[in-house]
Formats: sequence, C-alpha cells, structure tokens
Amino acid sequence: MKKITSPTDPEKVGWPTQKSIELYERIIKASSNEGDMVLDPFAGCATTLVAAERLGRQWAGIDIWDGAFGIVKQRMEDNRQLLRDIPTLPPVETDPPIRTDGGEAAAPFIQVTERYREPGPRMSRQDMYEHLLAQYGQKCQGCDRTFDDSRYLELDHNTPRSDGGINHITNRVLLCSPCNRAKSNTLTLSGLRRLNKRNGWMAKE
Repeated sequence: MKKITSPTDPEKVGWPTQKSIELYERIIKASSNEGDMVLDPFAGCATTLVAAERLGRQWAGIDIWDGAFGIVKQRMEDNRQLLRDIPTLPPVETDPPIRTDGGEAAAPFIQVTERYREPGPRMSRQDMYEHLLAQYGQKCQGCDRTFDDSRYLELDHNTPRSDGGINHITNRVLLCSPCNRAKSNTLTLSGLRRLNKRNGWMAKE
C-alpha cells in the first residue's frame, strides 16, 4: 500500500497526517456497500470523500476550515473521471446547524458521583490490613469463615469506589477470595452478606 512521504506527491495537499487514497478505499470497501452513505466529520484534505466517490458511495463531509470545500473541489477536478460523473458538486452549508428535535439531549442524563476529600490520617494498604486483622481476626467479613492464614483474606471496600466509596479505613473490609469476587464493584458489604445468606454460603455455626 502506497505511503505519502514526499511533499511533491500529487496527492499531497498539505496535511501532515494525510494518508493515501488506497488506504481509505480499503477501509470503505470493508465497512460499506455501494450506494451507502460515508460521513467524514474531519474532511479537510478530502481523501475520504474522493475514495467514497470512486467506490460509488454517497458521501458527506464536515470541517470547520473555510477552505475545505476548495480542497474537495480541487481533488475532484484532479480526477477528471470523477468530475465527469458529478454534474455539480453537492451543496455546501456554512451556517451553524439548527436543531429540529426540540433540543432534547441525545443521550440520557448521566449522574456523576461527587467525590469528597478522604479524612486523615492516611494509612497504607498494609497498615489498613493489619488494623482490620487486629479488629476482626482472620475472619472474612462477608461469610464469617475463619482462616488459619491471613493470606486468604483480601482488602476491599465496603461501599464500592464506583458508588463513591473512599479509601479510608472506615470503608475497608477483609474478604476471602470467593466473597471478593461475588461482591465485585457493585455490592456493599451488607449486600454481599444478604447474597451469601440467600445462597447458603455463610459459615456454618
């Protein structure tokens, strides 16, 4: 596949990121059929539009640069066969688009969880781990199983970080590996314990 490396290449129009028309044709062939619409929202050097026209696709180009239409016209003129196939170039809109959909958001509102500064003093993971071991022993706080080796316990959050939980010791728990996987990043500790009770996964008394 040809690369554009020389400033004297006949395809070159001045864009440092310009790719060869063969590359764009390969992409368009792989992702569309003849007659389909091809949209290039960054159509400054017109390569996508020329490739689409050569392959029998409809096309539309958008660019904030005032000179973009001139480049499209020039590149169509450089390929005389394309110019013969297009009696007149498509209309050019330069006015800002006007919405006709009532102004509704295109996507549903996404609530962003506000994060607060974590209270001090800061503790390392190891310090939190040792503090929880001293408080609760080598027991999983999700299923109440006691282990003979603390390496079976993993440091996790009570309220998940995805729900705004903080890294402070007050939001930390020790869980065995199965409980940690079941809790994932969706359940709180109380939700995990309800799940374990419902499924019969709690330690037998």
